[in-house]
Amino acid sequence: MEYLNVPRLSPILVPKITTGAVKMASYEQRGSSTRAVVRLPGGGKKTKTFDTKREAQAWAEGMEKKKLIGTLTSSKSITVGDLFEAYMPIAEKEDGGRWNKLRIMKWLEDRILCKKPLPEVITHDIDEWIVRRLDIPNEQTGEPISGSTVNRELNLMSGAFAYAIKTRKWIKENPCHGANRPEDNPSRRNKPLLTADQIKEIRITTGVDADPKLETITARVGATFLLALETGMRSGEILRLRPEDYQKKKRTVHVRAIEKGGRKGARSGRNTTTAARNVPLTARAIELLDLLLKTMPADQKPRPELGFSYPPYIVGLNDRQRDANWRKARDKTSIENLHYHDTKHEAATRLSKFLDVLALSHAIGTKDLRLLRDTYYNDDAEQAASLLPERLAIHA
Repeated sequence: MEYLNVPRLSPILVPKITTGAVKMASYEQRGSSTRAVVRLPGGGKKTKTFDTKREAQAWAEGMEKKKLIGTLTSSKSITVGDLFEAYMPIAEKEDGGRWNKLRIMKWLEDRILCKKPLPEVITHDIDEWIVRRLDIPNEQTGEPISGSTVNRELNLMSGAFAYAIKTRKWIKENPCHGANRPEDNPSRRNKPLLTADQIKEIRITTGVDADPKLETITARVGATFLLALETGMRSGEILRLRPEDYQKKKRTVHVRAIEKGGRKGARSGRNTTTAARNVPLTARAIELLDLLLKTMPADQKPRPELGFSYPPYIVGLNDRQRDANWRKARDKTSIENLHYHDTKHEAATRLSKFLDVLALSHAIGTKDLRLLRDTYYNDDAEQAASLLPERLAIHA
């Protein structure tokens, strides 16, 4: 390296930066084009073809600078664990960011998969991971992990490999494609609706009736559950409702879905649909919203790390508080296999008696009518039969 003496700063030596082609790069003439070749640390190379040699030299110099600061490496030296760690900040920004982070941290404990060089991973490696994952019991219940849970994790893992393909250009194929996915849990479609006695149990265990001012967290969680039964809104949507979203005179509430934890949107054919919508309210839903608004916790502060950036919020609780207190109250009831999200199934089935299918899909925020039909709606053939005339064909 050559050094220049700088006037008035003689004790300091400044490295001389030369212009022109970078020594580590090489160039190949291909007809009227120039192909630049940059050698990567750990083996491998990165190439790109340009119309002029000057453009090729400029690109190569940029690549060499990235090598010096360590941002350009060979995919041969990158492991699956490196990919998961790189993808974690991306996954945390998506809906369910906390769940995504916990899942990825769990994957990093799997030394077999995470130590494998990323370019060498094939679908068979993912199949073996699936087998190992199914052998790990559920941390909360101790029961075998469900196929649906593993498939949700596979969707997240596939997203990590897609990130390696599209954004980082580390690999060319997604090894999750074609994996032997386990069967999902049996559909909860046509699951019996909650009875009046079962709803009463939930009211008792959450303390909604005993605490009319909703001073306890559990009572406020109980009120959100009852509100979900009336509207079909998701937990994250209810927790992010603000006073200005509630339009009592119009008997609607506006779901903005602009924050982490509120559903952002969905793919429907070639179009991306937004989850923001106006939800119609029953008289009971208005009672619950009035009560929650009247008892809204004061002095709420922004919690952007939890997806609450624009307080105040009508409910005043975060997702973790809702989840933990709901589980405790539910487990005190005699109701088996009840999930908070079952409220959407309950509301969709009940609302279908009063709203046509398009109005219903907008009300509960399910744009895919097949999902509405196959998942959230209980088919009642007996009721449908009672609406039919004596005969359809006149002379039959």
